[in-house]
Amino acid sequence: MPEAGSRRFVFRVDASAGIGGGHVMRCLTLAKELRARSAHVHFVCRELEGNLCSLVEHDGFMLTRLPAPVPGEPRSGGLGATWQDDAAETAAAVRAAGPRPDWLVVDHYSIGSPWESAMRAAAGRILVIDDVGRSHHCDLLLDQNMENPAHGRYGSLLPRSAKQLLGPSYALVRPEFGALRTASLERRQAPVLERVLVFMGSSDVRDETTKALDGMAGLDRGLAAVDIVIGAANPHRSRLEERCAASRGMELFVQTPRMAELMARADLAICAAGSTTWERCVLGLPGLAVIQADNEAEIAAAVAATGAQKLLGLPQRLRPQDYRDAVERIGSHDLARMSEAAARLCDGRGASRVADELLG
Repeated sequence: MPEAGSRRFVFRVDASAGIGGGHVMRCLTLAKELRARSAHVHFVCRELEGNLCSLVEHDGFMLTRLPAPVPGEPRSGGLGATWQDDAAETAAAVRAAGPRPDWLVVDHYSIGSPWESAMRAAAGRILVIDDVGRSHHCDLLLDQNMENPAHGRYGSLLPRSAKQLLGPSYALVRPEFGALRTASLERRQAPVLERVLVFMGSSDVRDETTKALDGMAGLDRGLAAVDIVIGAANPHRSRLEERCAASRGMELFVQTPRMAELMARADLAICAAGSTTWERCVLGLPGLAVIQADNEAEIAAAVAATGAQKLLGLPQRLRPQDYRDAVERIGSHDLARMSEAAARLCDGRGASRVADELLG
């Protein structure tokens, strides 16, 4: 039971095969920071295909599961329902969870101003986590990405009273990454490319992972090891398991809790240009980034402009040999330069700063 008088938070967030798991993972990071400060946290998630409801419950949070979409019924994008039905179901879940929460935290590309306006009476204030410059009816907006055109749009898309937390200093990076930061940066002072980490997002519907592995199979330079990370809902999981079992030096990790350790020991990441960018930066891990979603393009370009990563481009334009050539061209000086640039972008203390704002 929550302590009497403790601050109350409700998170409305989803994961699925289509939208991935990054939204839930960053919300869990903030939720754990709030819980460590004696706040009471409750999650509301819909049972979409590839959801992470079990992970939320495994981490010890109360969770209300909204029903899975019914085939043939109207729905709004990745929400699994119309926004009106979702708002009504969420409001009922909030009421059932206990006293009116101090904050409703929303992290969902299919939720915007109409939904937030309808939920005004359900919570004291609303925090929206976003990174694509959409219209919101909120009290606080968090966009953890580097300065990009989306930031300039918020001024006309939010209430005048809304406060904005912008930039990687507010990135919701799990504490285990910060704990390994010093050791990870120290081992990169004399970089050698021996171990590569491949992570194309939790779902990787296009199977860009296999394409990258095909490319590295033809490398002239030798690699000591390749670590591959996928989500439990990855539709290509069985094929990747067979491939790694038959390949020397390849190891597959499914929905792993060891991501910080894997990044800290890797010399280079071949990765999606999503929210794991900031985890890489905390550890100074150089990256070859693939733009898996349209909303990643501007941010990925901004990160690349700092020298923290190299952009490979869009998956539909990439061939296995493009991955091979990109890895072949990486030298020790490239690794050192990218590592230093990445480490300057994010220090891993974002969740603490956001919690200060919410509880202050």
